[in-house]
Amino acid sequence: MHLKTRGRRARRLSLAGAATLTAAAAATAIAFNAAGTAPTAQAATVTYDPLAPALDFNSFVENETTLVSTESEGPVATGGNLVVKGSYNVNIHEAGTFIAPGDAEQSGLVVGGRVDWTQDPATSVVQVHNYVKIGDLTGSDALNTDSNNASVNTHVVADGAGYNSTPRIELDTQEPLSSVESSPIDFAAAFAQLRANASDLYACDAHEVEMKNDRMTVIPKGEVQPGTQIRITLEPGVTNVLNVTGEDLNNMTELVFANQPTADTPLLINVDTSGTGGEMDWFVKNQPGAGGGNGAPYMLWNFNDTSHLTLTGGDTVEGSILAPDADYTDLSASNVEGQIIAKNAVHGDIGFSGGEIHQFPFAAELACEDDVPPSTNATTDAPTTDTPSSDAPTSDGPTSGGPTTGDATSDTGSPSGGTDSTTSGGGFSPLATTGSSLGPIAFGAAALILLGTGAVVAASMRRKRRES
Repeated sequence: MHLKTRGRRARRLSLAGAATLTAAAAATAIAFNAAGTAPTAQAATVTYDPLAPALDFNSFVENETTLVSTESEGPVATGGNLVVKGSYNVNIHEAGTFIAPGDAEQSGLVVGGRVDWTQDPATSVVQVHNYVKIGDLTGSDALNTDSNNASVNTHVVADGAGYNSTPRIELDTQEPLSSVESSPIDFAAAFAQLRANASDLYACDAHEVEMKNDRMTVIPKGEVQPGTQIRITLEPGVTNVLNVTGEDLNNMTELVFANQPTADTPLLINVDTSGTGGEMDWFVKNQPGAGGGNGAPYMLWNFNDTSHLTLTGGDTVEGSILAPDADYTDLSASNVEGQIIAKNAVHGDIGFSGGEIHQFPFAAELACEDDVPPSTNATTDAPTTDTPSSDAPTSDGPTSGGPTTGDATSDTGSPSGGTDSTTSGGGFSPLATTGSSLGPIAFGAAALILLGTGAVVAASMRRKRRES
């Protein structure tokens, strides 16, 4: 009896130990499962045209625009008032694409507010090809008959002034007077997106371009010395990012391109003006190798943190300027080969020629990697309808780690873990992240459970030997 009692006690201890191992195995398996399937942030490539909200306007301004000199080959849009302070030509190449609802022609000039005639020399005429849209005609008259009551092209003049009075806005077509007073663009929404795009681009993770001097020594951002010629080489087939300070741009003598930007090799230049308090007087340096319509449509100068940007002289700006928080002033006789996006804008000034804005709208899509947040479709502890609820295994072996038909799908019916998202006009829908394969988890859990079962068998064999 003593031996049998001792044997039963040993058996109970062995079973207790096996149960402990089995529980540990189960707990470990649960821990593995929790660690393996927890959603984690992933890198996703976001590809879009960051200037799409500007609607191909040559000059797209949130608030006030002052026109002094000389011309914009494409259309001009301003969300606030238009100050007429000199003679200026708008949309002379009929290059715009925006047509207001109900109109028969493109909008060459869009003014969200009203026209300010008070700061203008008496001879000033703003000539516009195609239609004009003015949100508030207070203080202005739109006329399409002259002093002889003849039907003529539309003019907009100061309230009470004659058809050919100055200052005036002079169209080269007869626009229906009922369509002149109109505000067809949501500037607030457009600039909210443009600001978001500028901020995102400032952190764009793409191929970073190295600045090198004439001895091919790499020059880090912020360390370009006065009188230095800078050379860059673009990586073909990808978005290229050049990070510089405003001081770098003013210190270099030239920015030489070994190969020019193209639609599939665009260049984003992030300009940091924090060292000068967000203000920059830019004496533009020559950019050989990236001129005109060959390279300019694929270059974007991003002044994300800039509050005041003034072109003081120098050479032509090749590419578009994105400065959504800046008061922009052009005092340079040289041209801008692209679009201008600004908070306020002054094109020229009395005694200065503001140069021309050539219509080379940004024509590329930039691809930047972004950290996508974890999927919000995380599973709960409760089993889903696609998972067996009983404790018994459903098959003789572990299931595969591939997704089942019960995985969450997007609104369009595609799996939530689909390919990278591509959007237009900035912004993107985060990609859902998929969990890790369950195969290794199931294998680890099964191994640990077998370990516990083996302990039970071994204990039983030792008991039998002692009892015999």
